[in-house]
Amino acid sequence: RSNSILCAMMLCAIASLGFSVTPTPEPDTCAAPVPHTAEQLLFKHGVIDELRREKCPNNGNNKNVILVVGDGMGWEMIRAGAIAKKVLAELTDMGIDTTVGATSDAQKASAKAMFAGRKLSDYYTEGKGDGLSFQNLPEYGLMTTSAMVIQEASEGAWYSPSGQSMLEGSTSPSFSAPNVMTGGHDNEMAPLALDAEGKPLVFDPRDYESEGGMMVLWDDVKGGKYPWDENYYKPEGERSLGFDIRFKQRHATDSASTAGAMATGIKTFTGGISCDIYEAPVTTIVEEAMHCGMHGGVVSSVPMLHATPAAFISHSNHRNNGPQLQRTMMETVNPTLAIGNCNGRNYPGGRFGVEHDIDYQARIADGYYGKWTVLRNEIGKPADQALAPMATMDPDDGHKVMGCFPDQASNMPYRGVDSTYSDAVQQNLEAVRDAAGNVIALNHLNEMGHAYTPDELASIPKMKDIVKHSIEFLGKSDKGFFLMYEQGDIDWAAHANHMDDMLGAMLDIDDSVQEIMTWIDNNGGYEKNALYVTADHDHFLTLKSNFPEVVANFLIDGESHKITPLTTLSGGVEGAAKLPAHNKGDETIEDTTGVKTMSELQGWEEGTIDQVGHFWGVEEDGGNAWGSHSSKPVPVSYGGDTGDCLKKLEGKSYWVHGHEVRGSPEKFDQVHLHACMRKALFGLGM
Repeated sequence: RSNSILCAMMLCAIASLGFSVTPTPEPDTCAAPVPHTAEQLLFKHGVIDELRREKCPNNGNNKNVILVVGDGMGWEMIRAGAIAKKVLAELTDMGIDTTVGATSDAQKASAKAMFAGRKLSDYYTEGKGDGLSFQNLPEYGLMTTSAMVIQEASEGAWYSPSGQSMLEGSTSPSFSAPNVMTGGHDNEMAPLALDAEGKPLVFDPRDYESEGGMMVLWDDVKGGKYPWDENYYKPEGERSLGFDIRFKQRHATDSASTAGAMATGIKTFTGGISCDIYEAPVTTIVEEAMHCGMHGGVVSSVPMLHATPAAFISHSNHRNNGPQLQRTMMETVNPTLAIGNCNGRNYPGGRFGVEHDIDYQARIADGYYGKWTVLRNEIGKPADQALAPMATMDPDDGHKVMGCFPDQASNMPYRGVDSTYSDAVQQNLEAVRDAAGNVIALNHLNEMGHAYTPDELASIPKMKDIVKHSIEFLGKSDKGFFLMYEQGDIDWAAHANHMDDMLGAMLDIDDSVQEIMTWIDNNGGYEKNALYVTADHDHFLTLKSNFPEVVANFLIDGESHKITPLTTLSGGVEGAAKLPAHNKGDETIEDTTGVKTMSELQGWEEGTIDQVGHFWGVEEDGGNAWGSHSSKPVPVSYGGDTGDCLKKLEGKSYWVHGHEVRGSPEKFDQVHLHACMRKALFGLGM
């Protein structure tokens, strides 16, 4: 950043002497200085009165900072989890074992009578709500997750375009041999992208749809001022003028860029991991903490170098560039703690001999990167033994922990809403294509069962226990720590439109956050700790009014798995379908792919929505019609935010590579969350 500022100053000086200069990709080069760091943003908006002189202040005002990311955990997911937990508690109080259901006709009849006619309005229909552990935190706000459209939009506006930076070509990688890329490129290894006139692209901070810019900004009219806007619950034909039920489907962001905004305070293109729009790596909050003698790391229920955790402990211009993710994790960041699944390219050593030639696991074992201990679950070994070594480790003594839970698997086991870890819909599908290759049908090949055997389940620690051991380990640090814990399988279940799995994952995050809150209560409270619980993005889930009664009845019958219909298609619908047209400024852009609509491809029969009390996507599309993200703002529940930092940043702007992006009324952005976490972690402005 300092180099770009110096370059800008030189260009201004040269221009002032009357000499011509080569146009740069940055307009307004000689304009007034703008914030380039979180501290400068806080200062610009009056949250702090002065900028510190020291990189690592020793003022005694710093706090431990814990960020919890429920991946894809939007407002409706939280409400679904909160209601399910309350229903479970009420049934338990009635003497019903919710793992098996009612055991007599009389008990069943009594329980169903208790829940007859139970509606969403009997719980909550707006605001923070209650029922889950983190809903007890004292503060609450809404956060935007704005994406970018650089170069060209995706076909049908299905996600913002992945791997399209301000440099030429796509960053999406492919490998023909170790260290031999046949597609994509590493960070910054490409020329500047050019516009239609052959000039370097200039970043445009305006809104893409309404103004033709490069930002996908939230619109309170089209999408609703709040996530609980009544128009989402009205049938077609009854929604307010100007409201667009499909607005939040278009150009949705991904976890890489949104987590990166929280990790670095810098907005970037979809698919980018903690780098800027020109693919230059940007220091993460974990790196900042460790630079100042603190400790930092990540815990996830999905692979440790999957998009969200990767954004805090690595750098890459694409989330699928395994060699770059692994190299920067171990050789650039080298965090204190990294726990997640060890599978595929998403952990150090993954795809060794296929995509790269560095045996990171051997190096770790040899002490090449310090005093790392690698923990794994083993079949036949009780789960608690897998975590036991952490009790004697101290990060201040140089200990580092890598946990592979579960080892060589994709995600932590789904428990289901009944917490039985059994009888879940296992999804698979096949695409039927016409002679031209267009998808004309999607057929489910689903079966009942579970992804893990009983012996495997017995060996894998529960998520709450992993989180408990992790915070106790980092909590030994004398100077403080930063921890990011992600419940990533909420997102994976939502991609699959799998309500049963999603509710189980919501119970996991509820249990795990309770462990964190208990630790905070016993270790200085919110005077010494800051906790933020949020999401990286939303999903398009809508609950029907009868959802509480539906959940209760399935549990009473001992058939809670049926809340996910057996015919549910796991993603693929929107990617295969012909999507509606969208606008870029005054230009209308049609989807040139697909021949069938989402309603023609989705998997639920008519009447299913009322039977299961919820739907995915737009209701008129059939219920099983959107397995992708949405751009709707997400909730943040928090405590210990120093000096009401987040509240002071509501509606404020932020900057992307020197360009000011307008804020959203009564909301802050993920860039602002990063700044406030930095403020708490380093005691800024105190």
